[in-house]
Amino acid sequence: MSTHTEPLDHEHLPDDGCETVLHGDHVDHVHDGEQHAETKAHAGHGDPHSEGDGCETVQHEDHVDHLHDGHRHYQHGDHVHEH
Repeated sequence: MSTHTEPLDHEHLPDDGCETVLHGDHVDHVHDGEQHAETKAHAGHGDPHSEGDGCETVQHEDHVDHLHDGHRHYQHGDHVHEH
């Protein structure tokens, strides 16, 4: 397993089902053989995305992404995937 790889396309939250390990002063989530810091991709961006939130949207496979600050976010329940 590699150590502490920054996720570029998703976030890790408490109780997300991933194995967790203490890494210095924070918690990492073990995902696909890598350790990702517990972080929110949407941190600092305000409220979760929803229909009619004012963001431009684009169809992406079986869901809709919201364009936000140059990023494509997919609100998946209580967390965000970044495409």
